Amino acid sequence: MKHIRIIATLVLMAVLSSASVAQIVSPVDFMRYNPRSVNANPAFYTQDYGYFDLMLGGYTVGVQNIGLKYDKFFRFNNAGQPTVLDLDNGVASLRDKNYINTFVNVDVFNCGRRTKHGYFNYSHRFREVESLTFNKDLVKLLANGNSAFLGEANPADIRVNVSARMIQEFNFGYQMSLTDQWNIGLRLKFLMGFMDVKTNALNAQLYTDPETYALKLMSAADVRATLPYEFVMEDGKMKIVDRRFNPATLFKNYGFGVDLGAEYKINDQWGVAAALNDLGFIKWNNHSVNFVGEINDGGSYYDNGAFVFTGLTNEQVHAMMEDEHFAQNLMDSLTSYFSLTPQALAGYTTGLYTNMMVRGYYDLTPEHRFSAQFMGYNVGMGMKPAMTLAYTGSFKEQYDVVATYTMMPGSFDNLGIGLSANFGGLLMYVATNNIFGFFNPANRSHLHAQFGISFTSGEKVSRAETIVIRDQEMEAESED
Repeated sequence: MKHIRIIATLVLMAVLSSASVAQIVSPVDFMRYNPRSVNANPAFYTQDYGYFDLMLGGYTVGVQNIGLKYDKFFRFNNAGQPTVLDLDNGVASLRDKNYINTFVNVDVFNCGRRTKHGYFNYSHRFREVESLTFNKDLVKLLANGNSAFLGEANPADIRVNVSARMIQEFNFGYQMSLTDQWNIGLRLKFLMGFMDVKTNALNAQLYTDPETYALKLMSAADVRATLPYEFVMEDGKMKIVDRRFNPATLFKNYGFGVDLGAEYKINDQWGVAAALNDLGFIKWNNHSVNFVGEINDGGSYYDNGAFVFTGLTNEQVHAMMEDEHFAQNLMDSLTSYFSLTPQALAGYTTGLYTNMMVRGYYDLTPEHRFSAQFMGYNVGMGMKPAMTLAYTGSFKEQYDVVATYTMMPGSFDNLGIGLSANFGGLLMYVATNNIFGFFNPANRSHLHAQFGISFTSGEKVSRAETIVIRDQEMEAESED
């Protein structure tokens, strides 16, 4: 039972914790006077001579909820208040594969500066991403009980996947204008991991006999995790010996990554860009454990790898109500059929959640840009597509106004807005990719907010001006 509580704790940590971000569409990505746009593509040109921020530069929080909607599980009166719980309608509204993702990004320090031939930038940030995926049968079983699943051909087939990761990263980026048309960018990443949780299997099949209502349960659990706490293995059991976090352990969970980007300006109005972000790996070497669960032969209820429960006799029910000691012994005997065995791991390696984007844009005038973008984003459960249409208004080399519309699987109501303003070197920005999420968050599939403050220095320099200055300097050097 102790190991089951540990697994439950890991799942809760994965679903409810909030501290890093998987790359996902944001109006900030389309801003032209905000150096944060390089997070989407390291090749995007930065016009400021330099910038920096400390702790205030960037905060991003987001939740995706595809499938589980509050208004589907209730009936409401004319005042909009819930009056009746409607489980049947709620279950019917679920998809076969539902998921809840959370992500947060906290920028600790960022800076950038123009060099003779390009632009250097550095960032230090904390990142976390969590994902819970579950199928309809899980909620249907909880809502309607096992009577909704009768017969050998109609089991409750429960499938759950959990993924969570918390890391910090140190990024070193460089972008360069090869010509007045081509811009390329590279960002190298050194990573240190706090925590990692991934279920390779967390499944169960529950069969109910339509005549006797006897239950037959088959299950499998395989959970791999790296914990922030030190533990030891004693007699096949895991014991946490120190719950204090030791920063030195960060250097034992290390990794490397790279972001690659390019931008090509076809002419004065048309351009295209592409990026591949978070290519790399993390090696988890510290406090790693693998939990494997199975059904044991604990007695008469065991049948060929399954737990078969035919019910309790009248005498057993009466004894449970009258004798607390008997009830406890009975529960202990039933739980003996289920084991969750921890196995210490020497270490394992995981890939980063790689993302890719392709964008085309059209400048109606120098101030007004229209963009279309495809992104494949990853939150730990595979690549998911996102299509975005965006308008960017950039004025007086100070202000960005961005409006976006994004379509994602199961989510088609994502209307975003972003504002950025630079007041004498003080850059402030705020953005969301779903403005509706703030008005009715329980029923929206996406909730996202991003904001920050940076300090910029020097005059802005366009890409064409950078090429001219660089060519003049190179010509002067050759004459010397």
